[in-house]
Amino acid sequence: MAKLAHNAYGKSDVRVTKVVRHGDGGGRHDLLELSVNIQLEGAFEKSYLSGDNSQIVATDTMKNTVYALAKKLTIESIEGFARDLGRHFVERNSHVTSAVVAIEEHRWNRIGAVAFEGSSREVRTTVVKTSRKCVEVTSGLDGLLVLKTTDSGFVGFLRDEYTTLPEVTDRIFATVVKAEWRYTQMPADANAAHAKARGAMLEVFAGHKSLAVQQTLFAMGEAVLKVVPEVEAVTITMPNKHRIPANLKALGLEFEGDVFVTTEEPFGEISGTVER
Repeated sequence: MAKLAHNAYGKSDVRVTKVVRHGDGGGRHDLLELSVNIQLEGAFEKSYLSGDNSQIVATDTMKNTVYALAKKLTIESIEGFARDLGRHFVERNSHVTSAVVAIEEHRWNRIGAVAFEGSSREVRTTVVKTSRKCVEVTSGLDGLLVLKTTDSGFVGFLRDEYTTLPEVTDRIFATVVKAEWRYTQMPADANAAHAKARGAMLEVFAGHKSLAVQQTLFAMGEAVLKVVPEVEAVTITMPNKHRIPANLKALGLEFEGDVFVTTEEPFGEISGTVER
């Protein structure tokens, strides 16, 4: 006999742009652009088993709630907005046991009082699970493209009959960082905590003498734990975006660490979790 083991449903990729206008015209504007995903868990079995939707919060209502709360609330951080959205659904619906709200914030750099420049593919992320017992917060970033032209090598790895990769003591190190850190509690200033964690990872990447991507990954995670005391663990994924020395000999030229072929795939992917 079949039974429903688990259920959850919600609305995904609700895009919202909020402009905060300061002053009476001619003043500075703030811009916030988010993608919001909502998943509710609770007593929704009747809808799955018999099509009885009397306990269902329509996903269109969830979408409208995002817009309404974006209008009504001052959004200090995506963590706080995710918590407020979760509380809205849990507190208003006794049969909802938890709400998981995931938000991506798309980065815009200010280039004037009312003008902004889109900042690559990087997004700031958070996932906040609100239940009647607690609030669990995981934040991070994705799409952070970084590259260093030296201070990276890879030697001493296992070799067998299928190994063709040469050892190298000086190479380009390029990656797209994805990082998620788990808070023991939401920081008093989530924006400052994010900036500290991001800044610590960038500082380590730039200055670290890398003997392996794995080694640099650990050092970056360790740095996050040092600068943000509320973080109990950080998971980092760093795909190796290869820059391969160009074959210049066929052109009668010598490679001198200067011309490379940019490749997208296949690529190595390194991940790890660093915790206290």
